[in-house]
Amino acid sequence: MTNNYLMLKRSFQKYFLFLFFFFWSSLIFCQNNDTKNIDELLKKAEISRQKFKHLDQLKYAKDALILSQKAENSEKITQSYYTMARALSFLEMQKESFAYANKALNEPYGKKSELLQAQVSEVKAFNYYSLGLNSQFTKELPNIIKLLKNENNREAIILKQRTYLNLGALKPDSALYYSKLSYDELKKIPERQIHLELSDYYRYMGTDFMDNEKPDSTLYYFNKSFKINLKYKDPVVFQDYTSFGDYFTWQKQYKRAISFYEKAIKNIKEQSVAPYHFHNNSLYKKISDLYGNLGDTKKQSEYKKIYTDLQHKLLLEREKNIEEALKVILSDHENFYKAKEKTHYTLIFFLILIIILLIFIFSRLIYKNLKHKENQISEVKGNLQKKDEIIDQKNTETKELQQKINKAYTDIIDLAKSNDPKFYEYFQEIYPEFQIKILQNSPGLRTSELVLCAYTFLGFTIKDIAEYTSKSINTVRNRKQNLRKKFNIPKEKDMGIWLRELTQTQKN
Repeated sequence: MTNNYLMLKRSFQKYFLFLFFFFWSSLIFCQNNDTKNIDELLKKAEISRQKFKHLDQLKYAKDALILSQKAENSEKITQSYYTMARALSFLEMQKESFAYANKALNEPYGKKSELLQAQVSEVKAFNYYSLGLNSQFTKELPNIIKLLKNENNREAIILKQRTYLNLGALKPDSALYYSKLSYDELKKIPERQIHLELSDYYRYMGTDFMDNEKPDSTLYYFNKSFKINLKYKDPVVFQDYTSFGDYFTWQKQYKRAISFYEKAIKNIKEQSVAPYHFHNNSLYKKISDLYGNLGDTKKQSEYKKIYTDLQHKLLLEREKNIEEALKVILSDHENFYKAKEKTHYTLIFFLILIIILLIFIFSRLIYKNLKHKENQISEVKGNLQKKDEIIDQKNTETKELQQKINKAYTDIIDLAKSNDPKFYEYFQEIYPEFQIKILQNSPGLRTSELVLCAYTFLGFTIKDIAEYTSKSINTVRNRKQNLRKKFNIPKEKDMGIWLRELTQTQKN
């Protein structure tokens, strides 16, 4: 009997070791497969970023985060958090972007990876810039260079060269110095691997020379940017076409400029590039103005109408993207629980195989464990139901707010076009912080000057304002110039953008 017992014991031990090995080998295979899926999702997020589809970038990154948390892979969790922070930053959701940036830095991998810390610093710098906190933006850039001092991989080099260009933009007197540092970094990588970055660099140089009124150098670098994209058959070239359009506008070759702007619009449509900061819309505005310069009022009105319609459409699209992004963030916590739940079920499956051999030994333990899981599932379902109620409430509030925004925007544009005396009074109701912030910046402005600021804030051009207020173009232009001097607006800064940033700063 003793021999039979020993034989049974040895047989059981061998079978147990076999199950143990099978369990862990299967688990490792699943983890490797998860890592591959995570990398694919992050790659799709990067492709979406290059096409300015930032909502898609956010969704891919969130899916990668779910898999990373399931695999308990700190590196991939950190990269997913960073990608979500970057996408939220481009979606103009700076508060949420900061939150995910900090999550990335608090991960074990984020605490030790200087490259990741530098990437997060760049996201934070962009957030500070978007919020008008230029001093904080200026502080972040040198920190990126410091963190990447000893990093020489491709991602670090590209980030360094991009940061050098930003530093050059901040310090015009040292622009050539920083552009040389940027180019020196790019030369460390084979051209084929960084042709997109080289194209951006050449356009940057061309724009800088255009600002300094050097036409030959401007055209030289714009051509280099375009040629390198053609060399590597990059289909997305609307930025090059736009640069050529800007150049020929500057040279007063209006028909050639229009031709390149139309090519840019066509490329955006063909490549399904998402509108980015109204880039596509601004092309229609530029074409409309050029037709005005050529005296073709019919074409000018045609493109102006497209511009106005798109302006409204893109405002709605931006609100929709923000709403969708909020849903993604709200579902993040919910999906985390679902991932944990799936992990538990996998573990339970393997535990059941072992339990079959151990028969009644762990029966009571299994029973207690299953009861505990049921309680957890009930708790999660309760949380999910509450979240669904919150989402439904937010959807209702968003729809009501959107209807009000649509009507208010249409009414105020109509009042402006008809030069209605009630225009500015209604404008103050819609934008109550506008006058307060402007008068804080420049006290003593006359009502007529405030009205002109309101027109400019809404995106009307000098010609628009002159037409709607029955004043000459020169009169409106001179008054705007006087206001620019009072506000001390930089020469290269658009006054409408400056006014909107001023109001945005007040709200934040």
